[in-house]
Amino acid sequence: MKTGKNKGCILRLLVLVPHRDTRLPLRSWSADLFAAGLPGAWSFPWIAPLAALKRSLSDEELKTLARELRQEIHAAGSSRAAGQFRTGESLAAALPAGFCPKGLSVYGPSLNIPRLCLPPGALECLITPPLLGAALLQDGASLREPAPKGLPAPPPLSFRAAALANMSMRALQPNNGYSFQWRIGELHWLPKSGD
Repeated sequence: MKTGKNKGCILRLLVLVPHRDTRLPLRSWSADLFAAGLPGAWSFPWIAPLAALKRSLSDEELKTLARELRQEIHAAGSSRAAGQFRTGESLAAALPAGFCPKGLSVYGPSLNIPRLCLPPGALECLITPPLLGAALLQDGASLREPAPKGLPAPPPLSFRAAALANMSMRALQPNNGYSFQWRIGELHWLPKSGD
């Protein structure tokens, strides 16, 4: 994507895309959040943003990271949960300050993802804490603690099937930030445990 004058308005992300069966309950919970009046929220794809990138990763880099992530998540789990991603309480994770409009956070259930070692020159910053996106918030800092009263709790999710991909995101109107466009690149599926 060419950035031209609006370079700060395009954000490149490394994302984890769960299998669609996992995204369905997350999509339903996202609708419940909006119905409950989550303040200052906009839609966001039901994926986990892992890192802001200086450049998009190549297919080979994504395949290598997918293998490494599978090994890490397999090693981190107990024998019963080996290789599973699991969600926890809902939190907010700030997007990089250089992205406009400023002060945006992704909100969703936390995710047990180990830290990835990205290729040299690719990482701008890690998105922490790792979580599955359900909404995009203006100034989500107040939601870093567990969800305010009145908001539904996230569904407990566990899954093995997931893919890594590049994602580009931009504000259609950078000054107000009410509309966003994103594009998720080719999916690079994590190999099955033991592959």
